Order: sequence, then structure tokens, then C-alpha cells
Amino acid sequence: PTDEFKTLEGGEDEPYEHNPMLGWRGIRRELDEPEILKAEFKAIKRLREKGYTNIGIMIPLVQHPDELRKAKEIAEEVGLKPHRDVEFGIMVETPAAALIIEDFIDIGVDFVSFGTNDLTQYTLAIDRNNELVADLYTEGHPAVMKLIERVIRKCKEAGVKTSICGQAGSIPWIVERLVELGIDSVSANTDAVEEVRRTVARIEQKIMLKAARKLIG
Repeated sequence: PTDEFKTLEGGEDEPYEHNPMLGWRGIRRELDEPEILKAEFKAIKRLREKGYTNIGIMIPLVQHPDELRKAKEIAEEVGLKPHRDVEFGIMVETPAAALIIEDFIDIGVDFVSFGTNDLTQYTLAIDRNNELVADLYTEGHPAVMKLIERVIRKCKEAGVKTSICGQAGSIPWIVERLVELGIDSVSANTDAVEEVRRTVARIEQKIMLKAARKLIG
């Protein structure tokens, strides 16, 4: 967000926005300043040429498929072929992206990652940094979970990998539900890793036992 860039050296020219979290950030800013996006893609291309092939590209804060399409075109311009040279995916942080995930899948994504902090505040219309409404902010809200479940289901149907980051990945009961739905990976805070790992192991064992019983019976 522009308010964070303002605090950095050289950030005095950043524009003032009344609500930076709903403003000029993520892919919308980079498409307005394509030279920055090109520089980033060139850096990734250079790293891959040096043998660092475990790097992928994730487009943040998408809300329309055209943003993904344009980002791919810019990658092509610098000689980086999405899906062939590098995995290309999106971060689902807006309800819009979750509700039309099929359109992003049709354009082509290798993976989808949930940014649950932003997805929660955008879905619930709650500023997570506002103390007056902080008690209403919850990643496990039914509306947020329904959006996540929908995306995982559509991605599994299309063979697209899914992962989660943000606070939700550190909440055991949410992780349990996501593993049951078939999420591929979970990112958790360091202080929650052990509990999340135990939760994942328990649920995966439960799923395997259920599948084995089904085969036997």
C-alpha cells in the first residue's frame, strides 16, 4: 500500500490515498507501471537461467481475469513463458477472484494461494487494524470459508494446486477443514507449526483410513 511505501526512503512522492488497502496496490499498480513488472520478471528469468528453478510467479490482488492475461503478456515480452518456463499463479485475496475463479482457471494458472488476511477484511468489510471492529474480524466466518471452499473445489476439478497463507493457516480447526477439502499446502506462523503439523497428520490419516475402509468394504 502507498501509505507503507511513504515511510521508506524515497517514498515521499507516493500519492496520498484515503483508503490505501482499497487503492493503488498489487497487480493494479504494476499494470499501471509495467516497467516495474518487467524488471521483476527479468529478475526471475535471470534467476531461473542460473539454475534456481524452484521459483514461481504469483500475481497479487487480482480481481479481474484481464489482469492475469496482461501480466502473462508482459512476462512473454521479456522472454519468460508462463507454465513452460515458470509456474504462474494468482493470490485469491478478493471476493471477486473467488467468485469467478473459473475464469482465471480458463486463462491458465498452475496454482492458487489464498491471502486470508485480505480476503477476510474485504469479504466482511472490516478493517483488521481498526480496534473498534477488531473483535468482528474472523478468518473462520462462514462467508470467508464458503469462498475458500468454492475455490478449492473448482481448482481440484481443474488440477490446479492450492495453498493458504495468512492467519487462517495457523488456526487448527480451519486447517482441518481445508485438508478435508483437499488443499495441497499450508503456511503457518512459526509458533503454530507444530500444532498445525499434528492437525494435518491426523486428518490425512483419517482420510486414508476412510478410503481404505471404502476399498475393503
